[in-house]
Amino acid sequence: MQIIDKYGYLENALDYINRQIISGRGLLKIAKKAGIDEGLLKNLSLSLRDFSEKEFLSVLQGKIEDRHSFTPGAEIEISGIDIGVETQKGKAFILMNLICGIVVDEEEEDKIKMEIKIFSKNNIR
Repeated sequence: MQIIDKYGYLENALDYINRQIISGRGLLKIAKKAGIDEGLLKNLSLSLRDFSEKEFLSVLQGKIEDRHSFTPGAEIEISGIDIGVETQKGKAFILMNLICGIVVDEEEEDKIKMEIKIFSKNNIR
């Protein structure tokens, strides 16, 4: 199974994580927009240091494969992503809502909606 990001949605989301959150450039703006404490975002930024996009994609692919059975040659085609920062029990995390289709022989067989929570580089749910 292969993840296809034809329109660059996933690439843009991962770029947002790297440029705005991990680098710390946009933390104040994000904190104000989300209505959360900037200190929580700084902690999130630190916990995401050395975040690996390759590892994230591997985890994502594994989670999708665990939830759905696939025919040989099936592909996952990303059709939309919504990304934001939320808090839970005093800890900030990235919330990514992923919409994708299972495509076999260029025909969409099914739609998948997943909620992904990224608490740190090693804690992705």
